[in-house]
Amino acid sequence: MESILSILNAPKHSYPVAADEVERINKLRKYQVLNDNDEPAFKRLIDLAKLFFDVPVVTITFMDEETQYLKSVQGLGGVCRTTREVAICNYTVLSNDVFVVPDLTKDSRFSHNPLVTESPYLQFYAGAPIILHEDNKSYRLGSLCVMDMKPNHDFDEQKAKVLAQFAMMAADALQLQDKQRDAKHANEMKSDFLANMSHEIRTPMNGIIGMVEMLGETKLSSEQQEYVDNIKVSNEHLMAIINGILDLSKVESGKMTIDSIPVNLSALCNEVVSLFAVKARQRGLILDYHYTESLSPYVQGDPVRLKQILANLVNNAIKFTREGGRVTIEVKHVPNCHCDGSDDDSADQYRAQGISASDLSKITAQEAISNTIYHEVMTLCIEVTDTGVGIKAESLDAIFDAYDQANKFTHRLYGGTGLGLSVCKSLVDLMGGYIDVDSEVGVGTTFSVLLPLPTIDENQYEMWQDSNDFTMIESTHERAGHILLVEDDTVNAIIAKKALNNSGHTVTHVTDGQQAIEIFALSPERYDVILMDHHMPILDGVQATIKLHELYDPQSLPPIIALTANAMDGEREKYLKVGMQDYCTKPFKQEQLNALVQYWLIQKHSSAEE
Repeated sequence: MESILSILNAPKHSYPVAADEVERINKLRKYQVLNDNDEPAFKRLIDLAKLFFDVPVVTITFMDEETQYLKSVQGLGGVCRTTREVAICNYTVLSNDVFVVPDLTKDSRFSHNPLVTESPYLQFYAGAPIILHEDNKSYRLGSLCVMDMKPNHDFDEQKAKVLAQFAMMAADALQLQDKQRDAKHANEMKSDFLANMSHEIRTPMNGIIGMVEMLGETKLSSEQQEYVDNIKVSNEHLMAIINGILDLSKVESGKMTIDSIPVNLSALCNEVVSLFAVKARQRGLILDYHYTESLSPYVQGDPVRLKQILANLVNNAIKFTREGGRVTIEVKHVPNCHCDGSDDDSADQYRAQGISASDLSKITAQEAISNTIYHEVMTLCIEVTDTGVGIKAESLDAIFDAYDQANKFTHRLYGGTGLGLSVCKSLVDLMGGYIDVDSEVGVGTTFSVLLPLPTIDENQYEMWQDSNDFTMIESTHERAGHILLVEDDTVNAIIAKKALNNSGHTVTHVTDGQQAIEIFALSPERYDVILMDHHMPILDGVQATIKLHELYDPQSLPPIIALTANAMDGEREKYLKVGMQDYCTKPFKQEQLNALVQYWLIQKHSSAEE
């Protein structure tokens, strides 16, 4: 709890003010130090200064018009601010020199100061101005001061020079913090831009994909069917790029989350291999796959992200390997790992050793293999090897950088954005593992992924599966319902209506949240499900849902499903929080939308029967 020094008995002394006082305070506001926040960089500096000067009180201070803020203060019993009126540092910021008072009780300027006459009974003060040089000007923003409860007449010029050096380090820390804030803000802006762009692209993409699906259901000549098939392939390629941008923005904005649930790793790897077997055959490649028999098929991890990592590496290997080449996938124990077959949580093991996930991500896979301490926490090794074009040695450092393509000519020749490997590395880092690459031009490339995934036995996996089986129970017949579709985009509305009508549903369509509330009010019992777009004019989907919950008993409302192009982690929780039951991400397939509506119709019917 912050404490403010009492100065009820303090005389109203006037204090000196520097000529550039207004500019000085404006700069302090820019640097965001006029507060009681902890500053780790300042604390380390204060600890060092206290040790060097061997005094009981050390602090860094900054002052606005009325208050002096004491940063990382040592020796004042929890005091973190005083009024400007009693601040001895008023004198420190007047010049570029160190301000020294050997005995405050003998100096008329301070002999009646409550800091001197009352607790903490200061008698010695030495302060060095914290000077910043910007825009061809110098600003004395604050002070780094050392104080004692007894006089000190031995504080010589040499000590004053050292104190000035400490103040220079405080100024450097101040500027570094400001640059870090700017960099963080720029990164957030970039991530927000990427997320918004992918959102804006997903809405028309839903229209394109939906219309092509509808076109494919009509009577077409063989030539027209070929064109439609090619458009579908292009759509899938474009969606892969959009999802790569979205994943990158999730990682960079800190919104990417990693699950830890029981996974059948063997089945997951088989799915990926089956997925790419046809593609490899079409390109005239041999696709080898080996899963070490002694490695448990069951682990604790994130199945979606594991599949994404493996699929990306296999896809790249196939893409960059010419006809007649070979791509090999090996899933095995980390060499010499002492944790094979262990059911212990590997994350707990390395936490117990004092090794953080961020520390783990700083070393390479090869270093991990040769280092027993780090190695002990790694249980799984995935290697994807190809006999492709290879990567130049000087390009290997940039291979995982989304904004620095390792070889622009290669990407022009073989296609791709380069985002996949960057996302892979980010996902591996989030899992506490590491990814490494070894390559030789004209010979081939091997990507190695090491992960600390704890193994589990079949019973644990089966028990989890039984308790988390959300497979929709097949009903004897499809249920038809009246759907209120709230969607402002004409093309997306046509696609949704067509899909729903084909499944026997009746659809009432409106174009904004306000219309939805008005038409629902005419006959609330008519509607079985509400499909609610998020971004709409007048009243958006979230606002409309909140309003419906205010106007009606939530138990009497039909299920509300968000239709949204927002695909960031955390979106589903946001929609559930305002009273929606589920959400469907654009672009959606017709069968996906119908399955979701069918599920909630069954749920609604089951609830009504209870």
